Amino acid sequence: MKRNIQYHKGFTLIELLVVIAIIGVLASVVLASLNTARAKGSEVAIKSNLKNIIPQAELTYDAPGNYSLVCADTKVASMLTAINNAGGTTSCSTYDNTRWGVSVKLDSDDTKKFSVDPIGVVVWDTADKSLSIWDTAVTKCASTGGHLPSLEQLKALQTIYGGTPTGFTGSNYWSGTMVPTNNNNAYYVNMSTGAVSNALKGTNWYVRCVH
Repeated sequence: MKRNIQYHKGFTLIELLVVIAIIGVLASVVLASLNTARAKGSEVAIKSNLKNIIPQAELTYDAPGNYSLVCADTKVASMLTAINNAGGTTSCSTYDNTRWGVSVKLDSDDTKKFSVDPIGVVVWDTADKSLSIWDTAVTKCASTGGHLPSLEQLKALQTIYGGTPTGFTGSNYWSGTMVPTNNNNAYYVNMSTGAVSNALKGTNWYVRCVH
C-alpha cells in the first residue's frame, strides 16, 4: 500500500509581504502609544514638581520677608532640574521680589507650556485672544475658565525662548498683575525683547490666557 505523503508549501511572496505590512502597522501603533504615554508621563512629572515649588517658595520668604531668594533657592533649583530631566525647559522670575513665577515648555511638544505662581499650576492656551483692553482681556479669559498670566509667568516664558515664544503672534502681552500704586495701569511684557512695563488698562495689547 502506498502512503499518501502531503507536502506543505511555504508562504508565498505576497503572503510574506502582507505579514510584514501587518507587523509594521502594529509596530507603529505600539510606538505611537509609547510616545503618548511618555509625553503624558512627562507632563505629570512636570506639574508635580511645579506644584511642589509653591510651599518651598513660601519657606524662602521667611528670611528676607520677600521672594528675592526663590529662584536662587537650592531646593527650588533641584525641582527645576527635575523638570528639565522630565523633558521640559524652565525659567524662574521675580520682578520686584513681592511675587514670583516659573514657566516651562515641553521639549517634545512646543505648543504645551505650563506655569506656576503662588496661586497654583496653570496650562497655557495654544492660541491668542484678539487684541483687547485689559478689562476685556480679563473677561475673555474668565469666559473659558482661565485668567491672564502673572507678570512673572510671562517674563519667565519669554526668557525660556530668548525672544517671542512659539505660537505668539505679537509683541506686547497683558499680564494679570496690576500696578500696586496705580490701579488704572497693569503690567505687560514685550515677548520679543523681554522688556517689562505698564500701561493704562485702556490700551489694546495682545492676550494669551492660562487655565
